[in-house]
Amino acid sequence: MSRLDELLQQGQQRFSQGDMAGAEQAFAAAAQLAPQAWQVHFNLGMCRDRLGRREAAFTAYEKAYQLAPDHVPCITNLAVNAFNLGKTEMALQLTLRQVELEPGNALAYDNLGQIFRQLGQYEGAELSLRNALLLAPDTPNLHNNLGLILLDQNKLAEAEQAFLQALRLAPQHADAMTNLSTVLQAQGRTAEALEHCRRAAALAPRSAVTWTNLGNVLKSMGLHQEALEAQRQAIALAPDYALAHWNYAMSLLALGQLEAGWQEYEWGAAAGTRTRFAATLPRWQGEDLAGKHLLLRAEQGLGDTLQFVRFAPELQRRGAKVTLECQPSLIPLLQGVAGIDHLVAQTGELPADAWGCQCYLPLMSLPHLLHIGLADLPGPIPYLPLEAGRVRHWQDMLGPRSRFRVGLAWAGNPRHRNDHQRSCPLAQFVELLAVPGVEFISLQLPAAELPQGLRDVTAGIRDFADTAAIVSQLDLVISVDTAIIHLAGALGRPAWLLLPRDADWRWLQERQDSPWYPSLKLYRQKMPGQWLPVLQSVRRDLESLAGNARPKMQDM
Repeated sequence: MSRLDELLQQGQQRFSQGDMAGAEQAFAAAAQLAPQAWQVHFNLGMCRDRLGRREAAFTAYEKAYQLAPDHVPCITNLAVNAFNLGKTEMALQLTLRQVELEPGNALAYDNLGQIFRQLGQYEGAELSLRNALLLAPDTPNLHNNLGLILLDQNKLAEAEQAFLQALRLAPQHADAMTNLSTVLQAQGRTAEALEHCRRAAALAPRSAVTWTNLGNVLKSMGLHQEALEAQRQAIALAPDYALAHWNYAMSLLALGQLEAGWQEYEWGAAAGTRTRFAATLPRWQGEDLAGKHLLLRAEQGLGDTLQFVRFAPELQRRGAKVTLECQPSLIPLLQGVAGIDHLVAQTGELPADAWGCQCYLPLMSLPHLLHIGLADLPGPIPYLPLEAGRVRHWQDMLGPRSRFRVGLAWAGNPRHRNDHQRSCPLAQFVELLAVPGVEFISLQLPAAELPQGLRDVTAGIRDFADTAAIVSQLDLVISVDTAIIHLAGALGRPAWLLLPRDADWRWLQERQDSPWYPSLKLYRQKMPGQWLPVLQSVRRDLESLAGNARPKMQDM
């Protein structure tokens, strides 16, 4: 027996015994003797895979593929390894080749669907999973994976059916049960969602995913203490599970435990719930800022930028020059805002000179590094400047104020993950238009066909500086949870905020006021999706407020 044969035999024997280190050593030596033998490199890659050495496994699989480019196992393992290492485009090309060579392989279509999903190409992902199911219709995992892709597209009814089919085929499928609970929660069926989550946790008590989903449902029901315990279980099982840390942050913040919450909030980039900025500049970690030029990078929504820009003056106080990179529509409004030396529009990439900045920080990480607690809020109000010329323009456009003037906004960003819960149908908002003695102004963009009694001035709005000028001319803003509310609050203008049952963390729990914005009054749903009782309460208060204001209007 040749030395090569001895090494191959030794490697195979140790592999079968579970001695991956020994097998790797044997196959590595064999690869030195037979560098053109694809099987040796392939086996070496399998050993390294099982040892968790992904980069080394990738190198071995890549060599095997180069030697046997049409051998399906080489393609499959290299594609999976590339995908796990974030080499998504490479994984896509390899898997497309696998499907071409094996058009009857359901697993290949499943893998293709996962890659398309990672790339955000949901139509391709859905088609791939449906092709897989044509080949293997009784495979529970395929139905589960199709359900996830449908959920990504907010096709809730179809996703529910996919998860239910997975459970018909495998009633103990904990992942499908957990995913079904996510769909039910998105549909407002929280009691059913909770039942499925508890069953999934009982079936898979060592699964961090099942615990964090249970915590998420409990959070949506306002049961934050129980939610915290579920997230702690998830983190204990998987200390680096970013989504569990993120959900833990949501409950901490909602309970007003801000400093602990901000620390967990930093997991957002890893969880995919916050922007992951390329590391083109050093990140500020809280060190001395004297003489430094700091780039603040806005993230998430317009309202988030308006809410968190209040903390910029502290950076200047510490000796920094501050450049804010923000959404283009906010730049006219934020010109002259305290704490900002220079404003630049977000384009997705930094210029080579990074505007002369020496370090950066995501805007929403400021409270963490500044150790902001409830006692530090709200800070100076108002903190957004008004442009005098625009205010005069909108005074003229709106005309004399003969009635109590109220601005309305009933819908937020349709791309927001919770928009289906936080926006209110206009047909229900019409309830307010019957209040006498009130002039109602639509602040809703984009403009829609409006009912009688609701005045549309949005055609003249160019950006948020115009909206701010309009808000300054209103007696009251009534809105769901949108950037309009942050604008009114930051201007110190009276505003009533209508909140869903599963309200965002920043509005805390069961309060009618906001420590962030003293001029706000909060109206909360008692049951998910039920806006009518909220609007009836708002209408009663508006009738009283407008009635009291009417004599003053007559004296003007």
